[in-house]
Amino acid sequence: MAARVGEGRNDYNISLARAQRRQVEEAVARLLEAENTTPEQIRNHRVVRQLVSDLLSMQIPASAELRELADRVGC
Repeated sequence: MAARVGEGRNDYNISLARAQRRQVEEAVARLLEAENTTPEQIRNHRVVRQLVSDLLSMQIPASAELRELADRVGC
């Protein structure tokens, strides 16, 4: 049951991060929150990988948090 709650919260955080993609810092914060809950889901999520890639192109230079997240998701 706890895993399902964590996954639902992650889906919410991923959706919110996508909606906030123009506010890069807020989007990164949401993704980090989701990663903290279930890291394996975030690190293997195709949508997250694309979102992180988009965020990297929007924030030059990328923050350390974003670069580290990008490394973990394979961008």
